[in-house]
Formats: sequence, structure tokens, C-alpha cells
Amino acid sequence: MKSTPYLTSCYSPMKALTPYIACLVVLFSCGPASAGRFVNLAETATFPRGKGEVVQVTAFSTCNNQSCQVDALEFQVGVEYGLVDRLQVGFALPNVVTSWTGDHQTTEVGGTALWGLYNFVDPEAKGWGLSFAAIAGESPVDRRGELRLITEIPLGDWIVVYNGSVGRSWARIDEFGTSEGMTHSLGMSYQLTDSIYLGLEGDWHLDHGYGSHWESVGRHLGPNISVETGPLWITAAAHFAVGSDSFNPEQIFQTHVGLPF
Repeated sequence: MKSTPYLTSCYSPMKALTPYIACLVVLFSCGPASAGRFVNLAETATFPRGKGEVVQVTAFSTCNNQSCQVDALEFQVGVEYGLVDRLQVGFALPNVVTSWTGDHQTTEVGGTALWGLYNFVDPEAKGWGLSFAAIAGESPVDRRGELRLITEIPLGDWIVVYNGSVGRSWARIDEFGTSEGMTHSLGMSYQLTDSIYLGLEGDWHLDHGYGSHWESVGRHLGPNISVETGPLWITAAAHFAVGSDSFNPEQIFQTHVGLPF
């Protein structure tokens, strides 16, 4: 079980748009979520050369308050591959997002990503791990670039992972310009049996789009469970908003199914 790096930068740099679009950006900005023990964190280990996996992601989010009334269901498929030792690459096929606002339903196709992840310190050999990832993505409303630092500390049956990322978004609508974003993600997971892992993970997203200081635009926290069964692995998580932020989902439910090859 390995990890793709792309489903963490879920900050919304387009907050000045309508609440409907602002909520969708949170979902559109996410490529395939992390496989392995977490859904929103990448782990430091990479696939061996010539090995990889296909990941199918399903995500359902709700945003129902005075400023934002949107429910959205997303499907996306991603592929990762060990290109050379310590370096894996990946790409996400266009996602399919169906959203509901009141009695109105829309379905859109878009949102893709490319990434590369290089492992500098092997956690199995050194007792801790360090990797670096670069991601490029686009959605119907913006284009994005992101750099991510990934650290990992195994502690017996436990593992603690931190992802810190910085990125920039270029809006497709000229008057909205560019926006910088920062994401801090922290997770811990416990190996309950040989094939079952239980964990907790959280994300804190900040935006630097229009003001002169960093502004918190979303915090989420929730449990996850990962199960290996036959040739497949399945990871599921439920994340809930911490604090109030009218432009981000209040609840996000994700399921990832991976098939190594």
C-alpha cells in the first residue's frame, strides 16, 4: 500500500465567487486522495521500479448553511507507478462531479492532476521517512501548482505522518487573479490486525489571496479505517469541519479502493 500526494490542497482560492462555485472548488481541487492508511495524507514510501496501483476515489461532501447550500458527489480514478528507485509518478483522470443545490442538479467532468514523489529517507531503513512531492492540476475554475514536504515516524504498531504544502492557484476568470495557499495535515494510524488499520487525520487550509496576511479557510478532522482484502485495499474516512467557514464543506466522506499491479 502506497500513497498518492494529491488530495490535500483543498483550500478554496476563489472565495469571492458565488457560494455555489466556492464550495465546488474545494472538491474540484482534489485529485485522487492518498491511498494506504490515510485519505488526505501521502506517506513517504514509494513503489519499486515497475510496480504501481490503480486507485478509485469516491467522495461525498455537504455544505448546507446560509451562505452555501451544495451537496456534491465525486468519482475519480488515479494511477501511480514506480518510475525508478525512490521516484514514483502519478496522474488522475478527469473527475465526474454531480452537485445538488435545492432542486437543481448538475454534472460536470473536469479536474485532473499530475504528480511526482521522491523519497529521500526510507522509513524502514532509517526509522523515519522524508519525501518531497510536486503536483500540477487543473479544474474548470482554476489551474494549480503545489510543492509538498512529507515526513513519517513509525512507532511500533503506530505511524505518525505530517504533510506540509504550499501552492498557487491561477483563476480562469482574469479578474480573480492568483492566490497562494498553504496546507498543514497531520495523521496517526494504528495497526489493529495484519490487515486492518484505524486512524485519525486532520487538515488546516490557509489562503493568501486578497489580503496581506494568511487567512484560515477550512479545518477538518475525522477518523479513518483501512482494510486489505485479497488483491485490493479499501480506505474510508469521515471528516468534519472544525470551527465555522461558510465556503467549505461541513462534512466529507471518502472511500478509496486500490488495486496494485
